[in-house]
Order: sequence, then structure tokens, then C-alpha cells
Amino acid sequence: MQPRQQVLYTTLALAAVTGLAVSGVVHLASGTEGSALGPALGGVVAAAMILAAGLLVDVFIMRPARKLVRGIRALRESRSCDQGLPLPRRHALGSLPDAVGELAEALRTSRREIREATEQATEQAEEQKTWLEVILQSLGEGVVVCNRKHQILLYNNAVVSILGTPEAIGLGRSLFDVVSRAPVEHTLERLERQHDQGITTAPELTAPFVCRSADAHRMLHTRVALILDGNDAVTGYLITLTDISRDVSLLTRGDAIRLALTRELRGVVGNLRAAAETVTHYPDMAPEERRAFDAVILRESQTLSRRIQELGEDLQGQLLGRWPMADLHVGDLVSCLQERLRDEPGLRVNLVGMPLWLHGDSLSLVQMLECLFRRLHQETGEAEFDVESLLADHAVYVDIRWSGDPLPADALEAWLATPCDDEAAGQRTRDVLDRHDCEPWSQRGRRQGQAVVRLPLPPPSRPQFLPEPEHLPARPEFYDFGLMRKHAGDEELASQPLRDLSFVVFDCEMTGLDPMGGDEIIAIAGVRVVKHRVLTGESFDRLVNPGRPIPADSIRFHGITDEQVRDKPGIQVVLPQFRKFVGDAVMVAHNAAFDMKFISLRQEESGVEFDNPLLDTLLLSSMLDGDEEDHSLDALCDRYGIHVSGRHTALGDALATAELLVRLIDRLEARGLDTFGEVMRASNMAAQIRQRSAIVHASMQG
Repeated sequence: MQPRQQVLYTTLALAAVTGLAVSGVVHLASGTEGSALGPALGGVVAAAMILAAGLLVDVFIMRPARKLVRGIRALRESRSCDQGLPLPRRHALGSLPDAVGELAEALRTSRREIREATEQATEQAEEQKTWLEVILQSLGEGVVVCNRKHQILLYNNAVVSILGTPEAIGLGRSLFDVVSRAPVEHTLERLERQHDQGITTAPELTAPFVCRSADAHRMLHTRVALILDGNDAVTGYLITLTDISRDVSLLTRGDAIRLALTRELRGVVGNLRAAAETVTHYPDMAPEERRAFDAVILRESQTLSRRIQELGEDLQGQLLGRWPMADLHVGDLVSCLQERLRDEPGLRVNLVGMPLWLHGDSLSLVQMLECLFRRLHQETGEAEFDVESLLADHAVYVDIRWSGDPLPADALEAWLATPCDDEAAGQRTRDVLDRHDCEPWSQRGRRQGQAVVRLPLPPPSRPQFLPEPEHLPARPEFYDFGLMRKHAGDEELASQPLRDLSFVVFDCEMTGLDPMGGDEIIAIAGVRVVKHRVLTGESFDRLVNPGRPIPADSIRFHGITDEQVRDKPGIQVVLPQFRKFVGDAVMVAHNAAFDMKFISLRQEESGVEFDNPLLDTLLLSSMLDGDEEDHSLDALCDRYGIHVSGRHTALGDALATAELLVRLIDRLEARGLDTFGEVMRASNMAAQIRQRSAIVHASMQG
């Protein structure tokens, strides 16, 4: 029996006994013939006085004491140095609350000192972590580190850029959510067999292979390397990813060219040779027979000429795609060119017009242009040249203009056949142009007496006049080597420690509070919590078009207007995206049943099902502190010292709830509730108690 119930029952019993005793004494004092009303009234008054005294004791002593006990317990169980201690305002406990408050402040100060000492001790590790982040983020290759269970422990932004599936990538999630399983497992099996044979050198435990992305949209060149600990035991593996989808396409075209040269054209050349040898060996054949052989020679020659032209174009594309190229700005090319021509004081190159982007090899283009300008200066005697980039249908024209006559075609061709310079190791201007699928020509300019050499170069991969695509946000918390630790066996979810679970803490904003009455989700957000860390970089945040007006009362609450959601996708589009982000994590929300009701009503039409385990931070808090405390998100954030940024936005509330979950797990573990099953049983019991209390309260109000 709880102390509060003991006091209540004791007070009731004492009131009853006192009332009966006073009634008996008054009755005896007044005699047997007196009225019974007086003794009864005296007993009732005495009992009421006892009850009033008991109520005062409960209000000014017992309740403040219970509040103080809950606060002390929360402070002891929490590991945060910002954990508050709510003190009772009205009490008859004397200086006890103030003394407890001073003790709590001393404990918080001690915790802060410990935290500062820990931060100082790990400063060097943080510096190394920063270096690791910088190095990983600067790599063009995707880098992923996984444990033996194929859970992702580390990744860089290049992986997200290459695969294009940010919802599927996250700490603790399976590598096979983003790449195909069979090639990875096969390569690991080979490497682990070599390791079992006693091979421990890094080069022998590394192997390349090719695989597809999980959505089959990309072909990836991949290299995997086993990771060994200090005892040479395999603890995980590292994978690098490079998108070779375009290279595979080029290889396919190369195979087609090879087949055409070795099979298709062999028959054409054979027919042509046979006809030519027959005509040569039999010069006196009849005119009709000669015309037939001439027709064969003409037909096969035309076929051969046409196919050689087609194969030449395909081969040119092969060269264009094979050479390492990137998007270049014409302004940058001209600046580099001007720097190279500083040793020619009589030669000036001016950039005119709006510089455009093109696609090519920067070094070879600058070398080629330097050679071309020196030759133009030498042959024409002109000292000033203008360079302008123009947009064509399938190319970017780079025009070189000067005052004078256009170059003769044979002179230009002769220039192109000469080496550029010693630095280019005998590389001809023609080689550079062929590599860029460029056939230059010279013509008259737009103005009288002006000449132009036009270089049609490949267009860029990026949009020419649109702003740069939005870069992925930095992910400061993108690694966690704690997952490298192996666990004995695969236990059921109920047996797993809370700290080993991956959570997605989520929140929704709606048009109203009645899901059955037509209210809809207008925003949904989530954030991952992995290994007791809130990964703010791994978040999901979407606005949703509800297909109906948003009431003004609702707008005042969350600030989302009809204008903001007008061009946003509907819930049928957003909910599958959110389902992919959640994966197989445990879902967490504050008052989770409310949000899940809205989600469940739209599952079927969205083609998804949220069958993940679910935790409710409201029930966890109620289980820890009882129903006398305020368990709203605002009150809990205030009690636990959690700063809320963007309150009443989906992402802001999700982040606040995630921080709250971490604090609650600390307290649950302090009470011995370490596993998911233990917490679920305790929270279910708390839910039942809370529901019964609500029923009793409603009946009393009625």
C-alpha cells in the first residue's frame, strides 16, 4: 500500500473512531433521555475536524513531500547536469526544500565539472574526429564502413550524392537497403576465407567488384576491404563506391563497335573483295556480267562507307566519354590562358560577352588554346584577340575573333596537325579537339573586316543558367564505431537493450484534432536516435498538401498556411518516403497514439504499412513520475532542461522529443529497466493505470 493511501485510510479511520467516541461521550453526558441529535452532531463535527486536519497535512506536508521525492528521484536517475528540481511552492516542510535545492545545485555543479573534465580529456579525439570528417567529406568516392551484421557505421556525403537515396541511408541501417546483396556477400566470403587461411596483410584482404544500387538505377564500381582489430579478428569492412553507369553504357557501345568490325563488316568486305578479284581475273567477261559485279562493288562500297562513318561517330563518342572531363567555366579557361601568355607582351586576349559553362579536360584545352593563340599571333601579326562563348543547340561555341581575314581551311588543318608544346608530350591540337568531339572552322565575323575561328565544344552536365543545385547538408554525426561491438546471438526485440536499438522519433502537424472528422496531416518530420545519440543530420521533414483548407485556429497553433502547402505533394507521396526513412527502427512520439491514428488512416491508399514497434514518451514519463506531474512536452522540456527550437513545428517537436527520449532512457536504466521488453511491459501498465484514472476522474466529474 502506498504512503498516500495509508495516510488516507488512517485519517478516515481516525475520523470515524473520533466521531463515534465523541458521540458516545456526549450521549452519556447528556443522559439517556436527552435528544440524540446533539451527540450525533458533536461526532460529525469532531470527525470533520479530523478530516480537515488530515487534508491540511496532505496538502501542506504529504503532497510537497511527494513532489520533492519525485524531483530527487528524477535528479538521481538522470545523467544530465541541466536536470531541474521543481520545489513545492506551498508547504509546511520548513527549510527542507531549500536545503534539498542547495544539495541539487551542488550535484549539478559536480556533474558540470565532471562533464568539463571529460570534454577536456577527449579534446584530442575530437580533433582527430574533425580531421576524419573533413577528409571523408572531401572525397569524391563514396565511403561506407559496416560491421559484421552489415549495419552502416560510417558514411560520407558522397554516398548520398552517388546513390541519391538519403531516406535509406543512416547509422545502424542495413547496407543492403542501398546496394545489392549478392555481390557484397560473395566478395566478403572470398576475403574471409583468405583471412581464415592466415592472410592478414591489407592488399590481400581487399577486392574490387561491380554491383547495382538497390533500386537498380545505378551501376557501381566497388572495392571492399576487411577491417581487423588488434588481435587480427575481422570486426567489419570498408566499401568505396563509384558510379560507373555511364562507363558501362560506353562499354556496351564499344562492344557494339567491336562486333560490327569483326562480324558485320567482314561479310561486306568479303563480298567487295570477291567482286573486285573476279573483275580483275576475268577482264574479258560479258558486259552484263561486268555490270552485275560493278553493282555489287558499288553497293558494298556504299554500305562499307556508311558503316565506317557511323562507327567513326560512335568511336568519337567513346573517346569523348573515356577521357576524364568535368564542367568548366569559360572565364576560368581564359584566365588560365592569359596567365600562360604573360611571356608574350605583344599579345592580348580579352574575354567578351557572358562566359558560359562547357564540358572538357581543362589542362589539354588550355594547352591547345595557348598553342592556337601563339600561332594566330605569329601568322596574322595581330596583337589583340577577343574570346566569346555562345550557346548552340547541342554545343557551346568558343569564338576567337580578330581583325583580318579568315584562315584558309588547309592552313587551319596544318596547324591542327602540329604538336602543341613539349609539355604535352607530342600531343597534337587535333588530338585534343577529337577528344572533345570538336571540328573547328574559320569564317568571317559579324562586323566588317573581322575573322573568327569557331570551336564547338561539349555542353556542360549542369544547367547553364540555373543556380547551382542545393548541396546536401553537412552531417556532423555520421559515424559511430560503438556498433562494431558484436553481440552474442540474435535475440528477440524484447531482449535487446534500449541503447542498442535504433529509433526514429517523429511528429505530425494536422489541420485539426479530429482524424475521423476529416482532419489531415499537413507536416511530418522525424529524426534518428542511434546508440543513445540524436543524429540531427539524419532527419526527415516534409510539408503535405491536405487537399482541404487549413482552419485559422490551426494556423495560429503551427503557423502553416494554405499558401505554404499549395504546391506540396499529397500524403500518398510523402508517407511512402517517410516509411523508407523509418526502415525497421523503433518509432517514438509524444502521445504517439494520436499521431499514429492519422497515419494509419492513410496507410492503405499510400501503399505502405507501419508495423514497427512503438514507444510513447508521454507514457514513459507517466510511468516514471506518476500522474500528479504535468507530462506535456512543454513541461517535460522545462523539467529536463531541453531547449526547444521551433516548438509546434513537426521537426522542432521531433527533435525535442528525441532529446527527451535520451533523458528518459537514462532514468529507465537507473531503475533497472534495461531492455525493450521490460520498458514495454512497464509502459503498457502505465497506460492502463492512466486510462483507469481518466475514467475514475470522468465519473467523479459527472
